Amino acid sequence: MRRAEKLPTGMQRNPSSHFVFRVSIVAISRLAGAAWQSLREWSGDAAYDRYLLIAGTRPGAAPLSRSDFYVEHLQRRYSRPSRCC
Repeated sequence: MRRAEKLPTGMQRNPSSHFVFRVSIVAISRLAGAAWQSLREWSGDAAYDRYLLIAGTRPGAAPLSRSDFYVEHLQRRYSRPSRCC
């Protein structure tokens, strides 16, 4: 068995440093998750997920597939006249 070496005063392990490290990792991962969700909202990638939440509360018709939703979204977007150019 290896004998534990005594570390100099400034280099001793502090149990609270592990806690601080873990809390920092959790905070960084939550921040990254929030940033990712914001990017998905901004780009329109989360539109289908929002649609499923709303469609699940309506009785009757089954929700569209992801590809059908995308096609319908494009048709709604480009079927009306644009005021540009």
